[in-house]
Amino acid sequence: MLRLLKITNFAIIDDLEIAFGPGLNVLTGETGAGKSIIFDALNLTLGARAGGGLVRGGAKEAVVESLFEIPDTAGGLAARSLLEEAGVEMEEEGELIVRRRVAEAGRSRIYLNGVLGTASLLSRVGDRLVNIHGQHAHQSLLRAASHLGLLDDFAQTSGTRAVLGGMVRDLKSAEEELSAHRDGVRERAQRADLFRFQVEELEKAALRGGELAEIETELPRLRNAGRLIEGAASLYERLYEAEGAVIEKTGEIQRELEGMAALDQSLDSLAEEAASAQAQLESLADSLRDYAEGIEHDPERLEALEARRVVIREMIRKYGSDEAECLAYLEECRSSLAAISDEEGTEARLVDARDALRAALAEAALALSEKRARAAESLDARMEEALSELGLAGARFETLITHQEDPEGFIRAGGRAVALRADGVDRAQFHFSPNPGEPPRGLSRVASGGELSRLMLALESVLRRADLIPTLIFDEVDAGIGGAVAEVVGRKLKGVSASHQVLVVTHLPQVASLGDRHFRVEKHVAGERTQTRVELLDDNERVEEIARMGTGLEITDAAREHAREMLGKAE
Repeated sequence: MLRLLKITNFAIIDDLEIAFGPGLNVLTGETGAGKSIIFDALNLTLGARAGGGLVRGGAKEAVVESLFEIPDTAGGLAARSLLEEAGVEMEEEGELIVRRRVAEAGRSRIYLNGVLGTASLLSRVGDRLVNIHGQHAHQSLLRAASHLGLLDDFAQTSGTRAVLGGMVRDLKSAEEELSAHRDGVRERAQRADLFRFQVEELEKAALRGGELAEIETELPRLRNAGRLIEGAASLYERLYEAEGAVIEKTGEIQRELEGMAALDQSLDSLAEEAASAQAQLESLADSLRDYAEGIEHDPERLEALEARRVVIREMIRKYGSDEAECLAYLEECRSSLAAISDEEGTEARLVDARDALRAALAEAALALSEKRARAAESLDARMEEALSELGLAGARFETLITHQEDPEGFIRAGGRAVALRADGVDRAQFHFSPNPGEPPRGLSRVASGGELSRLMLALESVLRRADLIPTLIFDEVDAGIGGAVAEVVGRKLKGVSASHQVLVVTHLPQVASLGDRHFRVEKHVAGERTQTRVELLDDNERVEEIARMGTGLEITDAAREHAREMLGKAE
């Protein structure tokens, strides 16, 4: 809601401050007093383009400031989200202060709660805070892109639309998963071939933990079998069989010591040591004999172990640091190959999931489309009724629902494949014709400011529960009307103000009498400069102003009494 508007050195405005309130705020005054200039200034704080011609003569810059109270509605939350993304911190009370400074040369600066901003950001935020209906820029209802959402709100299908959007996102994810799976077919086939080769190679190698160490131990013995047999035999002979063998000599030594020990008992320990040495030498000789007899000179065994060592070393070079790691990698390959084999059924599962989502989406989208079509008929009828009440009898309003053809689409409407978006298969656009016999056209092509304002008032009155923008401004809404129609216009504005803050410029006493706050806009000359000023009227001042609006310059007692009656009815 717009709480405060402050204007300095803008056009014919010197220094002006207006405190608006909730409900219906009316601005009245003579033609040319500057009522529309006030909204032009407000438009600057909504993102409109600025130019140096707006600066009051003799001033270096114009400054316009607006204080908004942003509600916790969908539109307000959207505005807050935009501001937070731009790094603009909100006040605790949810207030936003927009300041626009326009230099005489035309350059301007924008501040949002003290943070320097851009016209693009301000325009996007302004679109969610204010709608100006008349010959101004911020008319969201003129943008065809907003019409489908308004139709859904009128049809009470916004929840269905949100669910449909979630289903569309689910379908997109399913299609991306399927596409990724299909893109990976060749890569998976290549991986499977590699895993099969590695499994076959490792299984053929038939590795066993510790085998390489055993081979490395046995190979030197096989390679040097002749030398080892010869050496062991030579040692055995020198120990046992040769003339003067070691065991023969040690036997003689043992026997001599035993004889000496019989004479001297102190030699008993030496005799025992000699006997022990003799026994050990005899055992050594036996071991050397057995070793020589146990060694087999086997060239075939040697060749086989050499080849086996090459195989094991090659497996270790490829798949791990030892046999254990190679065997672990073999199990990994088997698991990966099994997983790839399982994926052969994955595509069928993904296709089934996608097709199920498509079927559910088609059903939901077409059901939503039917509800929209029925709601469009009801909306058109209510709009034409409202337009007739507003003095546009014979005017036509039409909600045109179309579908975009898509040869690859899976949903058929009207006998052809149509495109699907997150909001369904429908495109909606409001068309309007103010004159009987003329075909309805897009709202943006309606030329008359007064007709456009009344059209927007009719839309707001029908859609006000659906419209999420908190502040609505109507300029020229009463152009060319009077009498009973003027009263209808006032009542509809009053009705819209129950759910929105409404600001209206009016020349009709029937409208002005219904205002919750009444401002009079006047133009006067101070010194040699023309200035516009705005005054919030009290009850007595309202009587005088409404009487003036009804009779002109000469205000009679009867006009005052009639004004009091109108104000009394409004209460």
